[in-house]
Amino acid sequence: MITITPLLTTLLARAATGTLLVTLLAGGAVGVLLGTAAAKTWAAAQARLAWPQGANFLRLHLSLGLVVSVEVLASAVALSLPSLRLACLVLATVYAAFVVGATTLRGQECGCFGVEGMTVGPLHIWGCALTSAALGLAALLGDGLTAARPARLAAAMATALVMTLALQLLRGRESASARASQEHHDRLLVVLSPTCPACSALKIMENHDVSDTEAAGTVSWVDQDSQPAAALRQAGVDISSFPAVVSLDSSNPAGAQVRSGLQECREVLQSWRQRHLVPQA
Repeated sequence: MITITPLLTTLLARAATGTLLVTLLAGGAVGVLLGTAAAKTWAAAQARLAWPQGANFLRLHLSLGLVVSVEVLASAVALSLPSLRLACLVLATVYAAFVVGATTLRGQECGCFGVEGMTVGPLHIWGCALTSAALGLAALLGDGLTAARPARLAAAMATALVMTLALQLLRGRESASARASQEHHDRLLVVLSPTCPACSALKIMENHDVSDTEAAGTVSWVDQDSQPAAALRQAGVDISSFPAVVSLDSSNPAGAQVRSGLQECREVLQSWRQRHLVPQA
């Protein structure tokens, strides 16, 4: 009968622990990719996604379809590769690209998670950077690590599920908060861009155009370069994605709330019209 020495037992335990940690890391990274791809796809289908305009990857503009395709393809490759090291290398590359994109968009609104109103900040950048570094380190030093692909898939699905539930909860809380704060606002600006297809669609659907007013003068349709929009920017209000609706208290413009995306704008407009309906004589 072969006796396993305590030293060999310790080494095997450490190897198993290392494999488990790297499997969870890789599976979790895939889960985030799948979760963000699904969230963006859902938001785009509901016309709620505010995708950044202009350069979002150095001097390039990457379309929503391209980014979602990369996320899904990288996830499929990472889950199908027999080698855990190669899977980590693929994921490290994708997250490194996220660092570049997040750095390009720092301070701007980000549609990465399908949630409007999120701004790219240090947490976004450093989260991607640390994830990329950890995956790269696992790919570089993980010689001998092996993990069954079902384990990676299980970790990915669990992460994606938790992420989806968290995003749904966040959406619900933000909608409730926005409705509560708008009760104290007395003015609504609909901010449009002349180069935005969704803005053109909104004008057609709502039968309004720039310089129009409605709801007893409480709603104004304005261009992104108009004086009201410029004044809000000077007050620190971020209006970077279009179409956008900005609800505000005229006495405190800095406390304005911005919502963007075609469907979101239509819902806010409908709610505003119902609350500011002029009684008929």
